[in-house]
Amino acid sequence: MAFNDREMRRHDKRVQDKAWMEDVIRRGRVISIALCSLGGEPYVVPMGYGYEDGVIYLHGAGSGLKNDLIAENPRVSFNVYVDAELFRHEIGSKFSMKYRSVTGFGDISEIMELSLKNYALAMIMRQYDGPHDDLTEENHSRVWVGKIDIREMSGKESGYRHVTEG
Repeated sequence: MAFNDREMRRHDKRVQDKAWMEDVIRRGRVISIALCSLGGEPYVVPMGYGYEDGVIYLHGAGSGLKNDLIAENPRVSFNVYVDAELFRHEIGSKFSMKYRSVTGFGDISEIMELSLKNYALAMIMRQYDGPHDDLTEENHSRVWVGKIDIREMSGKESGYRHVTEG
């Protein structure tokens, strides 16, 4: 069963508008990537990222558990959230969170070609309004850059007013 075919318990919080979801992804600062070994062991890692046209670009360490799991199983899930705020109350059951989030699924792969790495790094720096310097032939092999091709995603909004789609 596909992610978007599953029934969200709170229909009033689901957002399916692609522009809304892309806005959340563009405003986010950290993405959590969920990986899983073929043996079923889960692993979640927060990362810096950039987004462009249905692709999430990532930069990280060139070796480690993340890289081992990606080589074993390229299927991933991700989550980005913005506008998070805790609402406290004297009664515990009335505590609440306010947030906007996007959760999705895709396939992750390493980018090896220098020009594509530089493009991806430029997208990541654009996410943070930062400067970008191109990698050179001499140093690009030391930098891990990956991408997630998004298969599907869904938005969720809690504590904010939005138009629910029919």
